[in-house]
Amino acid sequence: MMTEQEHNNVQWKKVRFGEFFDMLPTNTLSRDKLNNQQGEYQNVHYGDVLIKYPFCLDCNNAEIPYINDGVKFNMAEVRDGDVIFADTAEDDTVGKCVEVLNVGDRKIVSGLHTYFCRPRHKMALGYLGYYLNSNHFHNQLLPYIAGSKVSSVNRTSIARTFISYPADLSAQRRIAAILTSADKVIAATQKTIAKYKQMKQGMMEDLFNEQCIMNNVQWKKVRLGEYIELQGGFAFQSRDFSDSGVPLIRIGDITPNGLNISNSAKLPIDYLTEYENFVLNINDTVIAMSGATTGKCTLVTQKDIPALLNQRVGRFRIKNNSIDKLFLYYIVSNNVYQQKLLLDAVGGAQPNVSPKQIESVFCNVPILSDGRPNLTEQRRIAAILSDIDAKIAAEEKVLEKYEKAKKGLMERLLNEK
Repeated sequence: MMTEQEHNNVQWKKVRFGEFFDMLPTNTLSRDKLNNQQGEYQNVHYGDVLIKYPFCLDCNNAEIPYINDGVKFNMAEVRDGDVIFADTAEDDTVGKCVEVLNVGDRKIVSGLHTYFCRPRHKMALGYLGYYLNSNHFHNQLLPYIAGSKVSSVNRTSIARTFISYPADLSAQRRIAAILTSADKVIAATQKTIAKYKQMKQGMMEDLFNEQCIMNNVQWKKVRLGEYIELQGGFAFQSRDFSDSGVPLIRIGDITPNGLNISNSAKLPIDYLTEYENFVLNINDTVIAMSGATTGKCTLVTQKDIPALLNQRVGRFRIKNNSIDKLFLYYIVSNNVYQQKLLLDAVGGAQPNVSPKQIESVFCNVPILSDGRPNLTEQRRIAAILSDIDAKIAAEEKVLEKYEKAKKGLMERLLNEK
């Protein structure tokens, strides 16, 4: 770690971008000219710079596409310490870049919608990757970003910005090392989250597998409507909305992370009695029946109640205690179920599904030898999935903390005093 006093003692240089970098040729190869298997040359695509790659692109660990055989392109090859910028994006992330590390014997070129920049001065590897993605530098680009649907920044504009860096290479190395260590901790946490998600996805897919034999328990393929009926919400009138009262659950309140009632419409408190058939309960599963999020489901929790069910939002009502509520939630929130449901959805950009369509999807459920639902096994599976979800949520909170700490480090270490 670099102390505040040590950081204050660092001597900084400030140089125009156009004087600091040489701009080298790039190619214009689209994705259909690339593959992920083999080739003599590899190509850094701007889309990967924006979304896939970290600030420092370690070629030993990164998946960099290959150029298809027979394709002609510019052959200016990338070296360690070179920087590749994405010059186009759909928002103000334009200008995100990677510093390339550990090229070795690889032949790598800079692709479509990129600026290929080589520093004229010897720099500690890793420093530029972090500095050029910091707010200190990126905020300089914002006035130069042009475009409405697609944003871009041109070479002339980016050349006007300034690069700030410690004059001493050892100070650059220390800053890069600190931020690299932070990235390693973040990457390890992301790997743990991915492992749990993969574990959960495997179990979820088994629930729709034609040959499901999970845990040597007897399973049966059933139409969901055998176990549930889908209740639609009530068409409450907007003239009845008020500034306070009971939240009304509408389609927009359904999110991947649960119900978001912070901005929900409110209805008078006495509606809980007048419309008691539409009052939601803990562990109810609700589903969006219209619009871009059709099929998305979430579970009602303690923090969400009391609440009322609006039209075009459905609630799964269980018949005769035939299926565990939490097990049901995992079935209908599964991507496989939602994909099956959307195949029957009516409409294009704004699809709609009916209660009958929601009830008609087939899935697998554990049963007893006499054919009755095996509620014990359902609850066991639901508990395992719930435990995995809790671990994912805990790791995501840790990840958020680490990312916040890294952001703070970048703000402190990459700003000259």
